[in-house]
Amino acid sequence: MWIDRRLPSLRRHPAYGLLAAAVFVVIAAFLKLVMPGMLPFLTLYPAVLLSAFFGGRQAGIAALIACTALAVYFLTTSGTGDANGIWAVAAIIGFIIVCGLILFVIDLLDKSIQRLERERRSLELERRRLELAFKAADMASWEIKPDGTLTWDENFYRLIGLDPARDTPAAERFLTMVHPEDRARMSEARSRMKQGEPPPPRDEYRFYRPDGKMIWLENHRVSVDQEGRHFIGITQDTTRRKQAEKRITMLMRELAHRVKNQYAVILAMIRETNKQARSPEEFEALIQSRITALSRSHDLLINSDGETADLHSLISTHLDSFGVRDRLEMNGPNVQLSAVAAQHLGMAFHELATNATKHGAFSTVAGRVSVTWSHAGPPEARVLTLRWEETGGPEVDGKPSTGFGTKVLEQLTPSALRGEASVERRSSGLIWQLTAPQSGFDGS
Repeated sequence: MWIDRRLPSLRRHPAYGLLAAAVFVVIAAFLKLVMPGMLPFLTLYPAVLLSAFFGGRQAGIAALIACTALAVYFLTTSGTGDANGIWAVAAIIGFIIVCGLILFVIDLLDKSIQRLERERRSLELERRRLELAFKAADMASWEIKPDGTLTWDENFYRLIGLDPARDTPAAERFLTMVHPEDRARMSEARSRMKQGEPPPPRDEYRFYRPDGKMIWLENHRVSVDQEGRHFIGITQDTTRRKQAEKRITMLMRELAHRVKNQYAVILAMIRETNKQARSPEEFEALIQSRITALSRSHDLLINSDGETADLHSLISTHLDSFGVRDRLEMNGPNVQLSAVAAQHLGMAFHELATNATKHGAFSTVAGRVSVTWSHAGPPEARVLTLRWEETGGPEVDGKPSTGFGTKVLEQLTPSALRGEASVERRSSGLIWQLTAPQSGFDGS
């Protein structure tokens, strides 16, 4: 309405109200002067009423004071009797009382309008909050009235990819966009709603948008009448939740597979270490260092994205614990390793570093280790070659070793990466070379 929308804006400018009151009082006085035979109060009442209506309480009081003075003046100059008579006094008092009631009623109207304005603002704020919450949660609302009329809000159009200017809400068209495997269930729920029977309060289904994208939608509905023919509902896009659930399931399966592989590696490690160790103390030290090496690879995977690790970082992680980074040289392109490749290469670098520290290049001050890797071949059949070469250490015994470290270097690691490896014990130092397809390194 005009009153409840315009009056609050007029009240925010008191000067306008006082100006309007002055105009109304001048008009009332002018009309009385040009029509002397008119009753004194006939033009004054409207002046007070209009001044209070448009200007509020202050303008009304100002108009009442001015009109009272005009009334006294008109009664004094009318020449129709004694101005100090009982009738004149009673008329002035009656005028003041009636105008006071007018001001009281107008003031009540102002307060009601102000309360209405506050409530309207509060409702508008809540509506905006609700709309923002719906958008943030990918939610929308809909309504089915008792006569079967279906309405959607703007968020619903946005969810399903239709244009509110061209597409009117239609249950039949909506059902055609539901996934065929879920359509029968949705049709049954719709039929039950038409018959006044309570449908399931919640259902989830797949939906094809006009752009071809498939999304998951979840309905929550409730009946708002006793006959069960008036429904309101909330629909939420649960696609991201479904994708997250699928990813979690895949990760759990991958984790279970990875744990089984870890168990197999640890069991083989324990078995071979037991054969190698000459005392319980040596066995404990060896098995502890090897399991710690496995944990370093695991930590590196977790600190990245949980699925891949950088080859350069893997080498640094395992060699840092030996305190020999200043005698290690690394050179090669960026290579991302799969979890399996990172764990097996981590064991290989640990065994190489342990051997180099005890018997090889790292056992002398002048010893150095160079780790290089390179790609070769076309992208679809790329081969990665990795080489560990020791120099400056003590003369190496050319006799082959049969310990767990040798099995890691010559059997376990190349087998896990679907490649081949060789260990060469030259007089200048040990050389380990691994050749494997790119798919063996990145798990593709």
